Amino acid sequence: MLIFCNWIYILTYAQLRAFHAVAQERSFQRAAERLHLTQPAVSIQIRNLEDASARVLFRRQGHKVKITEDGRALFEQTSRMFDAERCARELLSGSEETARPIFHLGADGPHVALGIIAKFQACKPGVDVRVTLGNADKIWGELLSLNVDAAIMANARSDPTVISKIVAVQSLTALLPAGHRFSGRRKLSLAEIADSPLIFREQGSNTQRIVDAGFAGHGLQVTPTLVLGSREGVKEAVANGLGIGFVFDREQGEDHRCVAVPLTGLNDTNRDMLLCLKDQRKSVLVDALFRASDTDCAVIQSKI
Repeated sequence: MLIFCNWIYILTYAQLRAFHAVAQERSFQRAAERLHLTQPAVSIQIRNLEDASARVLFRRQGHKVKITEDGRALFEQTSRMFDAERCARELLSGSEETARPIFHLGADGPHVALGIIAKFQACKPGVDVRVTLGNADKIWGELLSLNVDAAIMANARSDPTVISKIVAVQSLTALLPAGHRFSGRRKLSLAEIADSPLIFREQGSNTQRIVDAGFAGHGLQVTPTLVLGSREGVKEAVANGLGIGFVFDREQGEDHRCVAVPLTGLNDTNRDMLLCLKDQRKSVLVDALFRASDTDCAVIQSKI
C-alpha cells in the first residue's frame, strides 16, 4: 500500500503582516521600519510566503518593488483583514491603531489632485495619502508599472487595461509677464505670439503636447527660447520677463508678476482624468477615491 501525504501550507500572521506592509510601502526597508523589524526579517517572510504558495507577489528591481497581479489580489484581502482587525481593536480598547493604511496616488500636477484628495480624506480619514508628482509620461508609467494605486492626469492615452473618469476640463492660456504689451488683452491667438520669445515644457509634458499641436494645427513653426522641466520653472521664467509660457486655468495661481490670457481655439483642450487599472477598480480604497471625486463634478465615466 502506498500512502501519499499532502503537505498543506498554512499562512502565518507574520507573513501576511510583512506582505501587507511591503505592499503599502513599496519598499522592504520602509516596511521593516514600519513593523520595527530588520529588512532581512521582512525579506525572509516574503520569500517563504512566495516559495510555499508558488506565486510571485513582488518583482524587485534594485531598491524598487513592484507588486504583481497575484500580489494585488492578496493585497485586497489583507486590506480587508487588517481593517477588520483595526476595527476590532478599536471596539475592544477604544484606541486607534497606530498603523494606518497608505494610498499611493500619481498626479501630473497638484491643482486638480489636491481637491480630490481632500474629499477622499474626508471620506477616509484613517488613510494616509502619498502623492508621486511628475509629467504625464512619468505618471502613466507609474500607473502601468503598479507603482501607484490610481492616478490623476490629463488626456490619458487609450489602453484597454485602464479605466478613466473625467474630473475636470480646462483651457490653455498664455502666461505673460505683468506689463507685457499683450497683458491687457482679453484673448490672444497663437499667430499673434508666434514671433515672441516662448517658454516651453519638456517633451513628455501634457501641456507641451497641446501647445505643439496648437501651433502645428495653425501651420506655425516656432522655436522656444527656453525649455523647462516643471510648471513652476515656467512661471518663474515668465515672472522674470524671459518670455511667454503656457498654463491651464487652474494652474495660474495668484502671482502679481504674471498675467494669464486665454488662447483662442484652445478652450476645453485639457481633460483631467482619474485613472486606475481595470483590475483595481473594485479595490476598497480605489473605489472610495472614485466615489469621492463624484461629489462636485459632472462625471463622465468610460473605459479607455
